[in-house]
Amino acid sequence: MALRIPRLRINRLWLVLGGAIVMGLLAAWLSVGYLKNKEAVLASELAEKAKGGPSTSVVVATSDVPKGTVVAGNLMAARDVPTDLLYDDVVTAENFGDIEGKKLLKPVLRGRPLRKSDVFDDRPRDLATDVTPGNRALTVDIDETNSFAQMLRAGSFVDLYLIAQNPLATGSGSEIRPLLPKIKVLATGQLLQVPAAVEQMQGQARPVTYSNITVDVTPDQAVRIALATQVGKVRVVLRKPDAEDDLKMAQLTVPELFEGGGKKGRAVSYIVGGGSGGAAAPTSIQLPGITLPPNMPGVSPGTVQGMQPSVAGMPPSVNNMIPAVPTGTAAR
Repeated sequence: MALRIPRLRINRLWLVLGGAIVMGLLAAWLSVGYLKNKEAVLASELAEKAKGGPSTSVVVATSDVPKGTVVAGNLMAARDVPTDLLYDDVVTAENFGDIEGKKLLKPVLRGRPLRKSDVFDDRPRDLATDVTPGNRALTVDIDETNSFAQMLRAGSFVDLYLIAQNPLATGSGSEIRPLLPKIKVLATGQLLQVPAAVEQMQGQARPVTYSNITVDVTPDQAVRIALATQVGKVRVVLRKPDAEDDLKMAQLTVPELFEGGGKKGRAVSYIVGGGSGGAAAPTSIQLPGITLPPNMPGVSPGTVQGMQPSVAGMPPSVNNMIPAVPTGTAAR
């Protein structure tokens, strides 16, 4: 007869109850740990606020330093200053080596933190770093007029117009049309954007001359400008940087320029007839901007576009006011 091991019968209810107790103890332990950690963080923050908040070691001047002075270790010192009172471009003690040996653009008072904008950075700049991601830098030749007497500076915004012959239009006159609006100038000649403080330090005694500008454009805009410079002349028009208006002017031809911008209304010629005695010869009076309605009483048939309709039955006083035009042998 085989020996049988009796099976232990465990109530499942006790298993569920035991598991719940274990999970509860684990959750309590985790909660206590989280609360203690949070308490330590809050206590540390309160202690820092009591001391004035977190501080950063920055570079300050030990005495009043004039403009143009070379930054050196004997003129500066490290001081802990509350972080929330500092500028973003302040020079920290660990970054002092980056500006040591450079000249100051403006005076620095004693005890004031040194900023990167106070120091002249004479390192050569790379033009590619100023190009907007996804854009291209394109150089355009300009003249004295397009450069606004050499006063155009990097960082300005301009509108571009194209003056060229239209091969699809009848006639041989030139026309002007908008090319691209609100284009940023990256450089004028070989001069990149320079802060105003640098210009004051350098004096700008000599005039800055250049014959081209470099603009920040998209690849499609670069293609348009490159083609435009081959078929005509690109005209640069300065605009305000914050202006949001776009180019709304349509193309303008030379004939339209002399016709008042392409408007349809033109001058009307009135022929004032002489009296029955023929004392006064007909005189043409130009009245610009007036268009005659059709079938106007007292006006002989004619067209406004280039023809001279005559007005009959004018009062004699008008004829007397208009001098006669000599004709025949009298004119000689």
